[in-house]
Amino acid sequence: MPYDTQEWDDRYRQPGYWAGKEPAEFLREVLPLLPRGRALDLASGEGRNAVYLARQGYQVFAVERSRVGLEKTEALARESGVGCRWVTQLTAAHRHEAPLALVEADLESFTLPAEQFDVVLCFKFLQRPLLPLLHRALRRRGMLVYETHTLEQLKFASGPRNPEFLLQPGELRAAFSAMEILFYSELCAAKGMASLLARKA
Repeated sequence: MPYDTQEWDDRYRQPGYWAGKEPAEFLREVLPLLPRGRALDLASGEGRNAVYLARQGYQVFAVERSRVGLEKTEALARESGVGCRWVTQLTAAHRHEAPLALVEADLESFTLPAEQFDVVLCFKFLQRPLLPLLHRALRRRGMLVYETHTLEQLKFASGPRNPEFLLQPGELRAAFSAMEILFYSELCAAKGMASLLARKA
């Protein structure tokens, strides 16, 4: 089933921020372990994680298909005192450019450059053909921070329901077995979630 841009545009048009303005707790927890430099936030939604990393001094590229989501990201950045710009490619910024770059792109067809990022984030998004490209996008010793729902989510009344977008048991760890796994967990407590922190050799 393809990503429904209209559905997400409508969701993001609702008052407030669908996932809140604060970064994901898992990102907060692993931040001290992450290398400094360039970060890529895939399926960045309304920008809570991208803005957070930009505030920590990263040069961040937020890639999202929903323009409404990116417009909300721009507003959150402005509110947080973070400069941002709209770009079409994941190219290195000049020193004087804003730390947060907004990229409107369909991840089903968008090409990720090789070995360009020190950190890659992916939260609450699963597109299986994209998984091997995340390892490739990282520089040597770069880190991947990934957290999304598992099939255990179906035990709960709310949250995503389509099994196509839910991880099988152990799937996330297996997908990045070529990397050094620094942390991995699968929890089923109020939600089904897998979390991974991995480093490229």
